[in-house]
Amino acid sequence: MARHHHRHHFRRRHHNPLGISKDDLTLGASGVVGGVAALALPALLLPSQNSGVIGYVLNVAAALAAKFAGDMVSPRVGSGMLVGGLVGTGIRIVKDNIPSIPMGAYWPSYFAVPTVSNPIGQVLSSPYPMPIPAAAATGKGMGRSDRFAARF
Repeated sequence: MARHHHRHHFRRRHHNPLGISKDDLTLGASGVVGGVAALALPALLLPSQNSGVIGYVLNVAAALAAKFAGDMVSPRVGSGMLVGGLVGTGIRIVKDNIPSIPMGAYWPSYFAVPTVSNPIGQVLSSPYPMPIPAAAATGKGMGRSDRFAARF
């Protein structure tokens, strides 16, 4: 009689390769909703007061209101809405108070060959010789030669 050993039955486990859970997605989505609410509510309800420090205070107040509304769904949604509202308020403060950073010496231009420039961006003469066009070099138009004339 054959002896049967205990067989191990392995159950396939499903893995989450990115490590993003449903709770993380809920938190992120509620953060987006809270950020939009914190910026949009003061602009819709009190547009004349929504500037300067008073506008920032209104954004924070709208973020707190969004937190209380989100807490009715779940505490996690409320927390996400508060964080999103505060982040939206912070982005607004930065955009309002920090001037745009100039890009320096970047401007649209086109150079067909590599060039050399001085420290202030003026183009100096190219160290590369200009190529001679093929038509001028052969004198026969588009570079046609008699090499293949007998074959075609």
